[in-house]
Amino acid sequence: MKKVLLGLIAIGLSTVAMAQDAADKKVQAGLILGAGINMQKMGTKIIETNSVGNDLTIGMNMNYAFNENIGFNSGVEFDFSTVKYKTSSTNQIYYWYTDSKILQQDEVAGATSKELFKLSSRAQKGTYITLPTMLLFRTNFIGYFRYFGKFGLRNSFLVASKINDAGVNYVSDQPGNSSEVPGENLNMQAKGDMFFFKSAVGLSGGAEWNFVGSTSLVAEIGFYYGFTPLHLDKNEGNTTLFTAAVFNGTTSDNHFSNQATQQQLQFKVSILF
Repeated sequence: MKKVLLGLIAIGLSTVAMAQDAADKKVQAGLILGAGINMQKMGTKIIETNSVGNDLTIGMNMNYAFNENIGFNSGVEFDFSTVKYKTSSTNQIYYWYTDSKILQQDEVAGATSKELFKLSSRAQKGTYITLPTMLLFRTNFIGYFRYFGKFGLRNSFLVASKINDAGVNYVSDQPGNSSEVPGENLNMQAKGDMFFFKSAVGLSGGAEWNFVGSTSLVAEIGFYYGFTPLHLDKNEGNTTLFTAAVFNGTTSDNHFSNQATQQQLQFKVSILF
C-alpha cells in the first residue's frame, strides 16, 4: 500500500512539474493546421449561395501571456478559401471573356476575340494572408490539461483568386440567337471582383494538452462573423456580370456586382513550444 501511495505521489509531482513548464512560459509559438466551412450571407437576389464552401488554414500562431490566465493570441496564417454560388431561378447571368480573363464592361467593346458565357454555378477560390488578433483567457493547469477561450478579430488580405464556372458557351455574340454548348470555364480571372480585405469577429474555445516538457498540443473550435464584403461593389463600367432581358424586341443588359458577407466555422489543431 505504501508503494502504491508513493507511486501516485510521484506521478502527481511529475504531472505538476510538466504542466508548470508550459504554465511558466511567457511566449508560446508553433504551427497550426485548420479546416472549416464557409457560409455566405447574400446581399443580392440576382445570384444565390450554393451550399457551403470550405476553408483550409496553415500557418504559425503565438500566445503571449500577461499572466497565467490572460494573454494575447496572434500569428500569420494562410487561408485557402472557397465560396460557392449559383444563379437564381428568375435570372440568367452572363459574362464576356477572352482566354482565361473575364472582361469588365469597359473592356468588352475593345476585345477582338471575346466569347459569351451563361453562368449556372461558380466556385470562387481565394488565398488570404490572415493576422489573428485575439484575447486569450485560460484556466490553470488541471493535471496535463488547461482550457481556454479566445475573442477577437481575424483580418485577412487577399493575395490570389481564381474562378471555376459551370454553364453554357455561346457560339455567336447574342444570347438567345445562338447554339448553346454546355461546359466549364476553369481557372478564370476577374480583375477586382473580390475585395482585397476581409475581417471577421469571433470567439473560439478548446483545450491544451502539455504532453512533454513545455510542448503542448492544442485543439479548438471557433465561429467567426464577417462584417466586410467579400466582393468589390464596382461602378457599371468595371462590373463583369450582367443579366439580359428582352423588352419590346430589344435586349437590355443589367450590369451588377456580386454582394455577400461570410460566416465561418473553423476547427484547428496546433502544436506550441
